[in-house]
Amino acid sequence: MRWKIGIASLFLLIAVASIGLAQDGPQSIAVVISVNGNVELLRGEDSWRALTFGAVLNDGDKIRTGAESYLAIIFTDDRSQIRIRPNTELTINAERRPDYSLDARLTMEIGELFADVREQKGRLQVATPTTVASVKGTQFWILVNQEGTTQVLTLEGLLELLNTVSGQVIDVGEGEIGTSDGLGDIILEVLGDDYNIPEWVGEDGAVDQIEIQFQDEDGTTRTLIIQYHEEE
Repeated sequence: MRWKIGIASLFLLIAVASIGLAQDGPQSIAVVISVNGNVELLRGEDSWRALTFGAVLNDGDKIRTGAESYLAIIFTDDRSQIRIRPNTELTINAERRPDYSLDARLTMEIGELFADVREQKGRLQVATPTTVASVKGTQFWILVNQEGTTQVLTLEGLLELLNTVSGQVIDVGEGEIGTSDGLGDIILEVLGDDYNIPEWVGEDGAVDQIEIQFQDEDGTTRTLIIQYHEEE
């Protein structure tokens, strides 16, 4: 079974200058590869500020997108992509393992995101007010409404879905929808051809390579080069 998805797939190759990715600061965990509209970042005790293309994201950063705004980021360890749709609020946390892979957790209060986890090295979880979704290498959407009810649409691979109210756990496989609510219930359904899958609202730029310099916790300047090719 196949579904038409309104996004362009990005095939990305991350390379790092001679210093090597393994030496980057433990707080630098992701890079912004696409941004449009009113997208803001909150870091520590600073005020909200505009988030721009090429920005490096750190552990604990908070992100929010306005109406008709969107954002795409890529993790620095395994090239996993997260695409964030309008009117979404989330916090990004991650710890780096000794092998420099990341244990990442996205906490999303409301909104919609798409994840493409192709070559998972560490661990990725998405937490909502009612649910924790643990990723096992997949493509999926997560949708959270104002009541905290969470829908997971698995397009490829497998997700483990935990309802934090009841403790109920299910696996949501390819072509399935898992719905988890504040009453502790989880419903598993088949994702039919007539289901209205969300679409990616923006178009990625034609940039083939971006080079980003940032400082790690020791104050050493690091260079991160991201090369990518866009293919429909």
